[in-house]
Amino acid sequence: MRWQIVAKNWEAFRDSMLETWPELTEDDLSDVEGDRAAFEARLTEIGAGDRDEVGQQVAEWLEGAVPADVHMDEAHDNASIAESVLYMSPGEDASDDDRKYGDDNLAEDPKGS
Repeated sequence: MRWQIVAKNWEAFRDSMLETWPELTEDDLSDVEGDRAAFEARLTEIGAGDRDEVGQQVAEWLEGAVPADVHMDEAHDNASIAESVLYMSPGEDASDDDRKYGDDNLAEDPKGS
C-alpha cells in the first residue's frame, strides 16, 4: 500500500503500528499524525533502529494488510475499481455489470455447459 492511504486513514492504522512497534505510544502517533518523515524520526528516537533500518521496517510494514475499515471506505473502493482497468479485457468497463461478458455464470453451472 502507499503511505498516502496510511496518512488519510491514520486512526485505522494505529493498532497495527502499536503492535509492530510496541515502544510507540498513543501520544507519539498523535504527534506524528500521518507524516511519514516524522513517524520514521520518532521510531529512530525510540530506538527502533537507525534511519535506514527504520525506513526498511516501515517499507515492509506497508506491504502488510490494510484494516477492514479502510477497505470499506468509498474512496478505497473507487481507487480499487479504477486500478482494476489494468486487468480487464478491451472494451470492458470497470463499472459494467459482468453478466454481459458471460463470465458470471461459469461458476454457477455445475455441468460446465
